[in-house]
Amino acid sequence: MKDHRWVHYLLLVFGIFCISWSAILVKLADISGFGSAFYRMFFGTIGIIPIWLYFKKPIHSLKGVKIAILCGAIFACDIALWNTSIMLSKATISTLLANLAPVWVGLGALFFLKEKPTKMFWMGTAISIFGVIIIIGLNEVLEANLNAGNLLAIVASMFYGSYLLITRKGRVNLDTFSFTAISMMASTVILGLICMFTATPLTGYSNTTWLLLVALGLVPQLLGWLAINQALGHISPTVASVSLLSQTVFTAIFSVLILNEVLTLHEIGGAVVVLAGIYLVNRK
Repeated sequence: MKDHRWVHYLLLVFGIFCISWSAILVKLADISGFGSAFYRMFFGTIGIIPIWLYFKKPIHSLKGVKIAILCGAIFACDIALWNTSIMLSKATISTLLANLAPVWVGLGALFFLKEKPTKMFWMGTAISIFGVIIIIGLNEVLEANLNAGNLLAIVASMFYGSYLLITRKGRVNLDTFSFTAISMMASTVILGLICMFTATPLTGYSNTTWLLLVALGLVPQLLGWLAINQALGHISPTVASVSLLSQTVFTAIFSVLILNEVLTLHEIGGAVVVLAGIYLVNRK
């Protein structure tokens, strides 16, 4: 695996494909942001535990465990805020603001990891974000006021960027399954406490909603982040963070197939621009 770098890029693409279903499943489930976030982690954790026990390797690094728990707490805050921001603002604007993560990753890598992102990284990031703006619509972005939902999405993007940076360090001392399982269990506990203190209802859903929540936990969370966490152990977090912007493109395609939404010419053009930015970052 170490000698075949392309395998890790394939895993990254597969992970992005899986997490691209997140927004659609959250929309279809139609429950509170905290509730959908909790069950995403809860069902994902149930799925990862037997896999972890089967492939489990000895854990020799307490530091790695601490980092995994920290990442779990950060990721819990990320999806809780992002899911809630969708309910308080336009989903498109929230998605755009959440995609500011590459900016925070670049700054974090510069100031904390002493890794200076290249000019190509910043250029690719700028092009990719511009592509996301094209998809959403420039007028909507310019006319949007930073309401509570928008602010939550921006804070969520900071947590998202932090997760990507810290995961790289955590994966040095833990195997993928151990890191993913420990971080997901931590996320579940944190989100459970958030739901408890905010009196978020966690029962009384329809059978369809339960199926959607199970799918949210198994596809985007379990399969998606298992693949991404494996890739992050071998791919620069700056490169991975910009590549994750392609989630917007996949989500747009799925929206056509599942939600019967029609892609306009500017959305297709924006998707091309996003991919062009990702190509520039990954070209080296």
